[in-house]
Amino acid sequence: MVESGNFASNDNKLSYVYTGSERNTSGTGVIFVHAADGNRLGPHRMFVEFAQRLSHAGIASMRFDMRGCGDSTGIISRDSIEPDIEDLVYGVRCFVARYDIKKLFLFGISRGARVSFACLSQYDLPIDGAILLSAPSPNITAGVKSASYRLKEYFEKCKSPESLKKLIKGKIHFKQIVQTLTFAFNTGRRYRYKEHQNFATKCPLLFIYGQKDPITTDARVFYSDRCQKFEIPHSIIEIENANHSFFHYKWKELIFEHAEKWFVDNLK
Repeated sequence: MVESGNFASNDNKLSYVYTGSERNTSGTGVIFVHAADGNRLGPHRMFVEFAQRLSHAGIASMRFDMRGCGDSTGIISRDSIEPDIEDLVYGVRCFVARYDIKKLFLFGISRGARVSFACLSQYDLPIDGAILLSAPSPNITAGVKSASYRLKEYFEKCKSPESLKKLIKGKIHFKQIVQTLTFAFNTGRRYRYKEHQNFATKCPLLFIYGQKDPITTDARVFYSDRCQKFEIPHSIIEIENANHSFFHYKWKELIFEHAEKWFVDNLK
């Protein structure tokens, strides 16, 4: 069963898709939280595929578009995650109320993972656990490494004959490249939020990173320190050779396998 609709987050109408099953007698649900400039499909339809797999296992899910993204109204927030945190809080309340969810988990990637962690930190919510993919840290070194990685990618692309032809013909979009590098460099600043002395929702967390993702090393240290400080049960997995968005079906399949096992362990 698939349903679509909207819920309100202040003056914004946020579009969502519910995927459920008649076998969802346990009342278990998962909310997917997408990345910056993404939407409820997830990278290469990751969220859609996993929602279908969860449905076959008797677990319902909700995928929604943040304000200004996908089919939702409003203005997208680029410089602060606070509006996204607000949208997720409304999403949790909507999902639980409309579909009688008794046990709830989050599944976020990149900015969506950071938003999920911040949301758990600030609000006491009926959430029983979260799987966080490529969660970025607010450290300035993360921004520097991300920008350096992007710059290296551009240099590698410029070595190809096709890129050289574009350069000669003036078809290289330098403005877009500068915007991408600036966005990457400001990663740390964008993901900061006002931390509290206590952590509001303490639940098990599973962090998944790509081994080739430039943010992995610093992010692992950052979240391990935070989880230890607030006594939050957590584990961290690295997918061999994977990048930030896991753009390969093998990496995606490994994520599904790890996630399904983690759900089974936390539903006991």
